[in-house]
Amino acid sequence: MDVAVDRCPHCLHQGSHHVQCSRFSQTGPIVWVLSKGEDHEGGDVLGVFASKDAARGPFAEAARSIPFDLDSAWQDDDTGAVHAHGGCDWVSLEPHPLITAPQLT
Repeated sequence: MDVAVDRCPHCLHQGSHHVQCSRFSQTGPIVWVLSKGEDHEGGDVLGVFASKDAARGPFAEAARSIPFDLDSAWQDDDTGAVHAHGGCDWVSLEPHPLITAPQLT
């Protein structure tokens, strides 16, 4: 990845900030998984996106669909994942490595 040209898929920054990103050393493509659910009940995947930017609108729409007032919303400093929580409902947008080959165990 040419950090001078490409945006980091984790922190969405360019240039020297990118080397401070905790996921800088990770190789391979990253996808952003949008999910929603209820506390202690699990959840459902709403979509898988090629970039955090592509998922911004769907994340905001999913957060607005929470039937309770939001009691918290935050971004994880280490991964760039974003979350919204209201009542017992939650929405998350989290980066995951795209597995492109068989995994050795």
